[in-house]
Amino acid sequence: MADGSKTAISWHDSIAPAFRDGYVRSRGFRDRLRAWGTLIERYARPGDQVIDAGCGAGTLSFEAARIAAHVDGIDGAERMIDLARADADERGITNVSFEVALFETLSDRAGRYDLALCSSVLEYLPDLATEITRLAALLRPGGRLILSLPNGRSHYRRFEALAWRLTRRPRYYRHVRHVPASTEVREILRRLGLNVLETVYYADPPLPRFVNHLVGGPRYRKTMFAMVAARD
Repeated sequence: MADGSKTAISWHDSIAPAFRDGYVRSRGFRDRLRAWGTLIERYARPGDQVIDAGCGAGTLSFEAARIAAHVDGIDGAERMIDLARADADERGITNVSFEVALFETLSDRAGRYDLALCSSVLEYLPDLATEITRLAALLRPGGRLILSLPNGRSHYRRFEALAWRLTRRPRYYRHVRHVPASTEVREILRRLGLNVLETVYYADPPLPRFVNHLVGGPRYRKTMFAMVAARD
């Protein structure tokens, strides 16, 4: 693993409780949960075997577990996995399992899953196409992949990149490697033989609502996008 990825894992380890609690306290995280919850309800099926690659503290794994037969959550950050396991035990959710693991270890799971989830992980990894290829390889015939990334067409994301170059803020940006346009990701998926079913833009910038609505439509305003693709 590249040093940058190791640093990103260490950073996520350090913020694990705050990251988990963000789904309650942060407007952006609540937007993420609404968007992902809707997509999981739409594409998860009873009986599915699911992997949540980069599961964090397990929030989306638990969403999928309400529908699917079983969910495997993996993450490189040990503290995130500790929180996910503790939460599963406390809530009595038995059809999930959590493991500290990296994307590089997934090759022995090829063709195992009906649904693969990957929320806000790929931007921290060295090569976007390589990691999406790893995820696509996990799918059975007819399997679905839902992934999300920072939206490279977002005006706010462009401001964020400029602010980082000038001020070294926001601090998390030191770990970010990719802020692509959705068209770039669509093309990667197409080359892998997957059919893109849906693209959803979500999460307004942390600005007053009236300012956000002056920026334009979702493709240029929202800071994140999720894309759904399926294997024939």
